[in-house]
Amino acid sequence: MSAIEALRAVVAVYSTHPTAPLTLLSRMASLEPAAYRDLEQQRQAVRIVGMRGSAFLVPTDFAAALFSATRSSTDRLQGRLTYANLDFETYERLVPAVLECCSTPLTPSELRACLPVADDVYMVARILARQGRIIRVGASLRTDQLRYVATTAWLGQPLTEIDRQDALVWLAEAYVRAFGPIRVADFAWWSGSPRRAAALALERVNTVSRDGLLLLAEDAAEFDRVERVDTDRIDVLPKWDSYIMGYAPDGRQRFIEDRYLKLAYTSVAGSPGATAGDGLPLVLRGGQAVASWSHRLTGNQLVISVRPFADDPRLDESAFAAIGALLGTATLAVTTASPDPELPAR
Repeated sequence: MSAIEALRAVVAVYSTHPTAPLTLLSRMASLEPAAYRDLEQQRQAVRIVGMRGSAFLVPTDFAAALFSATRSSTDRLQGRLTYANLDFETYERLVPAVLECCSTPLTPSELRACLPVADDVYMVARILARQGRIIRVGASLRTDQLRYVATTAWLGQPLTEIDRQDALVWLAEAYVRAFGPIRVADFAWWSGSPRRAAALALERVNTVSRDGLLLLAEDAAEFDRVERVDTDRIDVLPKWDSYIMGYAPDGRQRFIEDRYLKLAYTSVAGSPGATAGDGLPLVLRGGQAVASWSHRLTGNQLVISVRPFADDPRLDESAFAAIGALLGTATLAVTTASPDPELPAR
């Protein structure tokens, strides 16, 4: 499977680095840094604002429909201008100049140097990115080092405007193909759509039911022949991985036991015990989450810290070797902590 095929298989990946390259790596036999960079440099994929207002890396030919299905209403513009300490008239005056500066990819510092005015032109570029008029292009695989470029300059044309309802139907079908079988609640959560809008979109998709869950009718025969994942198979998923973030908070039992949820997701501010937040990096064994992990870069060494959910994780340190290779490190060190002593009993 190529990098673009892996990306298509999950519709989109969170664009933060190293999440984006590691998400694709986990679905491929191997991934070279150059092959990942080619996704953007060869215009196979672009970074746009998508589901729930987050930034995603998506196949270029998906971008218009995905953006149209998920874009926020224009009434939020005033709030963003207030946050940026800009008034509407100033913003409108700066937009043409910012777009002209971004005829080639610029870092925030380069953009400010291109248009040295008192107002923060970088904030204008960020707002334009949320409107689909500017695209952000990555550099380092390890961290976010983004450059800003006008969409028409990078792609040769603006993102096509598609009817929002039609676009949401397209997104619903793409989601079911990638994540099915699913519930309406799962698509609503993943897409950031109101429950009713999600349900109406799914009604226009040719699906069948399996135990109350929906999958594409065209996938039903293959789904019915599927075999259980090898119980010894290890998968290493990064923070915000598509699988971790693909289902509503109350629908994640397919890959993690409820008692482990607090170890796999960040808590929600003001809601003790709620785990609808960010998905943490996870290790799956046989398709089930058995540990979380974190990493840091020390010189040219990748240091991995693993925290098992139980006493017998049976983890192979070599599972992390591909991550080190993709991130360009020379050596790998893996440490394993003891399970959380406060973990609830089964």
